[in-house]
Amino acid sequence: MYKKIVIILLLSEIIGIIYAVMLGVIVTILSFALCIGQLTKKSSLPVPSSPPEDADSSVETRNPEKSHS
Repeated sequence: MYKKIVIILLLSEIIGIIYAVMLGVIVTILSFALCIGQLTKKSSLPVPSSPPEDADSSVETRNPEKSHS
């Protein structure tokens, strides 16, 4: 009778250790995934865009191919 109780206690401790190790591995993997996600996340700062060209602008641009004629 005494040996059965000891075996049951040992098995429950082994199962607890296995679950603790599994939990540690899962938490570590999720932590790495979260850190990598934060590092690779795109910046939320707005990208300055070039101002749209005004069709009524008084500045004329030359086409370099036609400037030789």
